[in-house]
Amino acid sequence: MTVRAPLAGAFGLLAVAASCSGTSAPPTAQPAVEALSPVARLKRASLAVRGVPPSLAEIAAVQADGSDAALQALVDQWLSSEDFGDTVEDMHAELYLLRADTNFQLPVMGPLEEAGYDQSDLHDATVTAPTRLVREVVLEDRPYTEILTADYTVADDVVAAIYGLPYDPGGPQWQHTHWVDGRPQSGLLSDSEMWRRHTSNAANFHRGRANFVSRAFLCEDIGARDVFVEGGVDIADEFAVAEAVSTQTGCVGCHNVLDPLAAFFWGYKEQLQRNAILTAYDLGCQWDWTQGEPPLGDYRVEHWCYPLKFYDVSEEDDWAYWQLRPPGYFGQPADTMEDLGALITSDPRFATCTARTFAGYLMQTDRSDIPDDYADEMAEVLVDSGFSARALVRAIVMSEPFGAARVAPASEVGLPAERPFVAGMQSIRPEQLTRTVEALTGFRWLANQDRPDCAALGNNCWGPVDLVNSDVYGFRSMMGGIDSYTVLHPTHTPTPTKLLAMRKLAQEVAGFVVLADSAATPDHRRLLTLVDPRTDTDEARIRAQIADLFARVLTDPVPAEGEDVSELYGLWQAATARAGSPQEGWRVVLAALFQDPMLTLY
Repeated sequence: MTVRAPLAGAFGLLAVAASCSGTSAPPTAQPAVEALSPVARLKRASLAVRGVPPSLAEIAAVQADGSDAALQALVDQWLSSEDFGDTVEDMHAELYLLRADTNFQLPVMGPLEEAGYDQSDLHDATVTAPTRLVREVVLEDRPYTEILTADYTVADDVVAAIYGLPYDPGGPQWQHTHWVDGRPQSGLLSDSEMWRRHTSNAANFHRGRANFVSRAFLCEDIGARDVFVEGGVDIADEFAVAEAVSTQTGCVGCHNVLDPLAAFFWGYKEQLQRNAILTAYDLGCQWDWTQGEPPLGDYRVEHWCYPLKFYDVSEEDDWAYWQLRPPGYFGQPADTMEDLGALITSDPRFATCTARTFAGYLMQTDRSDIPDDYADEMAEVLVDSGFSARALVRAIVMSEPFGAARVAPASEVGLPAERPFVAGMQSIRPEQLTRTVEALTGFRWLANQDRPDCAALGNNCWGPVDLVNSDVYGFRSMMGGIDSYTVLHPTHTPTPTKLLAMRKLAQEVAGFVVLADSAATPDHRRLLTLVDPRTDTDEARIRAQIADLFARVLTDPVPAEGEDVSELYGLWQAATARAGSPQEGWRVVLAALFQDPMLTLY
């Protein structure tokens, strides 16, 4: 089968010819942006917004319209869909580094064990809780600022049991509830799962959490500032360090900003440790005071048993004990976490950073590389819409840089101009691949890797896991994703490991589809809808089915008598003849399609 490269063009050929002839191509006065075809742009928009390819009806609508109006109408429909909600959660889980299944998980103990939960239940619920709040705000088109100012939190039965939150067992799975430990409530800024993931190690005084807030919501990485620190400070003496950050010139530049932000987090535990919870249950969740002080720090042993105690009002002002700066926001005094949420969302940097975050994710570009003028334009859309994230996504998807195939040279000859900003070719994310395969075929790549004695060996039973979206057992990082703990940045180019994993996935998908569609009645088949995969050998029907698969799987409408179909028809014939079964022909054809570069790249 010929590898098609739809984005290769005259510019690449010109460069090759010039290098072979020993001459260089003349510079161009104004690089031109070459747009995607309407169908290719539809595919990019559909995958970016909802993680699945467009349907045959959507392809036909865009082909018949010939303008942006049909695509605009479809995007508006998608922005109200649950699939878009999944994309919102994927984006924010990546931004907040939440889906970390390879680090130490909360153990299944006490009431969680009695309820029959496994490790997957705890992991999935805890990493989803913060993103579920964002999903709700965005899908209901409420101001995006609410993610940092909401006076509620969102929990399911698992999260409610972990932290002792009010929860109605007869209500929906995810419910509005509130923290009952006295903490100020300000959306994600008050969420235990955010600060269980972003710990404050040893005597770090919550500075890591403060820098995370500044980096995630303002695109201001305080920890990346260049500073020169003189020696002579005894770093083993916590009070000496606290004095140095307030007096040494090299330290003050960062800590004048960082420590007031960190002061908002006093009251939270430094971290919730799996081993401490296991130890607490070994002790029966009560400490024998005749043995001296408890071994688990300032919190009593019972605080490490479910429901966990992660916040203590009596420690809110402990920054003063360490002679650190009081709560404040870049020079503005403040008191509570509610103040911090209001200050962040009213900061102009929040709108610009949000625009960069959404644009960077949707166009697979590091948000720091988004041009200032484009970020400002999108931020203006966000602010003018009342902080509607849906309006922001619509503007990004319908913008020229998003719909560009590449930058190509113009015909004029002169001095080179600044290269225009374009999204360029995109690579399918693991999350998009999972939803694409499931939408097309109903297949999910699940496996149970637990040992029979997993419960006895460390309380660590996971049950079935999605191999595309897991790192503890699966291939998420290998397929370009992140594990949110050691791999923090996605890979947006095809890599050998991604191609290897996709080959195995394609084989699994192909076998599943052939078996399922062979057993189903014609009106219940998922992909092989125009043939009986067990018996049909008529060339016209085989060609029509292959052309239909090109459109469904690759969003590539091709004629049944075209060269692409002919190549796959030849593959079908060879596999069918070798095995003596049309089913084997379809298995090979489907395996080839699910490895095609047009599925991987868009």
